[in-house]
Amino acid sequence: MAGQAAPLSTDGAARRRRIDPFAILARGATWMAGIGLLTLLIASGQATRFDRALYDLNMRYWSSPPRDDVVIVAIDPGSLAALGRWPWPRDVHARLIDRLTADGVRGIGMDVTISEPDALHPGNDRALAAAIARNGHVVMPMLAEAPDLGGTLQETLPIPAIARSAAGIGQVDVAVDSDSVVRGAYLKAGLGSPYWPSLALAMYRLGQSGHGPLPGQRHGDLGARSPYLWIRDDFVLLRYAGPAGSFDQVSYKDVLDGRVPRRLLQGRWVMVGATAMGLGDQVLTPVATMAGVEYQANVLESLRRGTTILPLNLGTQWLLGSLLLSLPLLLHGAPGLRRLWRTLVLCAGADLLLSLLLLRLAYVWWPPMASLLLLVAGTALAGLQASLGRRLRQRRRARHVDALPRPAAP
Repeated sequence: MAGQAAPLSTDGAARRRRIDPFAILARGATWMAGIGLLTLLIASGQATRFDRALYDLNMRYWSSPPRDDVVIVAIDPGSLAALGRWPWPRDVHARLIDRLTADGVRGIGMDVTISEPDALHPGNDRALAAAIARNGHVVMPMLAEAPDLGGTLQETLPIPAIARSAAGIGQVDVAVDSDSVVRGAYLKAGLGSPYWPSLALAMYRLGQSGHGPLPGQRHGDLGARSPYLWIRDDFVLLRYAGPAGSFDQVSYKDVLDGRVPRRLLQGRWVMVGATAMGLGDQVLTPVATMAGVEYQANVLESLRRGTTILPLNLGTQWLLGSLLLSLPLLLHGAPGLRRLWRTLVLCAGADLLLSLLLLRLAYVWWPPMASLLLLVAGTALAGLQASLGRRLRQRRRARHVDALPRPAAP
């Protein structure tokens, strides 16, 4: 019996070493400190530029070639050379719409602002309004702008005759991030409250009997806002079709002259807008710089295919980041993970892989860099602490050896 007591005592000591309450408390305190830093990083947006760089890298290698149901009628340099300086007489647009109607297009989005009546040729306004009414599926744009520099924003709508004839009106606001890159779109916006759909959303809803819930990140309480503020809502990120020129394009002048075969237009959604440099907006996206009309085509394509990407709100970002920060504390010391660098590689890989899987499989964007930065910083700090601890123990051993009595010299 006495010979069996020693192994039992050894097992108990090993079990007590494995369940060390002080180690558990230390890991809990470390996790809480990490949670506090994570909250600061997310709230301050200090990791945003790294998250954007990672998102842009994803988009460059995850383009989505468009289907063949969206085509751009481009106001290109050739059309400008043939039809003269911009703006063109509005009866020209009327003739284009009549041509598209005859070719059997499914719907038309006019990314061309017509906000003031033609005082010299009022008949042109009536001709355009009549052509829009004959088609029955034309969406016209509106925007918010200040008449004077630094003045109050006003909504710029099409002239009344054209607004009454249009099947819908959509805002053409562009969601520009602080680094001047356009990664997404606001599906609703307006002065005081977001009641205007985007141009692409207004087209997407043509012919729909009911409107389901919109995709996108909702803002909080939108009430009690100033009626002079431009309010946006329902933000989505975009999976772009590819670089500029990814959508089928035909020249405005060629359509007007009947040189585009009917089969290239029949049954398709048509976006009309400027692609000539210096005429329309140029939008910088993660994949390329493109004309504003092509940006609108990307929004429409994303809505039609259901490929809009939902950005997670701050609360969900914090929750996922908190779970990731607990991973190294749970895994460190496990078989094969006794070295800090191995734990870091595993946890950092899990962080990036989770973000990638959510994006590619669920069309959800979780910015992972705040938790990744803390994982790296925490591992570096733990490694420094371990190194200092080893040095301290070595010095103690050295002092202990020096204090031992030395044998007398013979």
